[in-house]
Amino acid sequence: MPSYIFYDNNCGLSKIVKTNSHFSKMGLPVDVFHFKSKHKDTDKWCQENCNPADFPELMDGDKWRFNSSIAEQTNVWLGGYHTIVREMGDLKYNFFLDRMMVLRDRLVLKRLQDDSHEPGFLESIDMLNEAE
Repeated sequence: MPSYIFYDNNCGLSKIVKTNSHFSKMGLPVDVFHFKSKHKDTDKWCQENCNPADFPELMDGDKWRFNSSIAEQTNVWLGGYHTIVREMGDLKYNFFLDRMMVLRDRLVLKRLQDDSHEPGFLESIDMLNEAE
């Protein structure tokens, strides 16, 4: 099981799974974008259980360790191909999605390198143990 699952509706999900032992050691923060723009300050459950700022192990100083909104950004990008994929069967869709994601990753990597960033891959990190 992953240490964290980012989901735009973790406030609702966390209420459902709060007594499920599979989720007992898993953080369920709402991604930063949705938390800032879609969740009310008056939602006490959400503020106390799903606020990404309450997971200091997800921060590196004053910056997030990674972009928690990337799934949302990727969905917007992938939505541009909706007319192409909507009639595909499972096999063609999975192949198309795999190839498109590889191509997109290469484009993003090149753009980051061109902008003088140093993108790379993190080794598997157990942030729960690291924070202790």
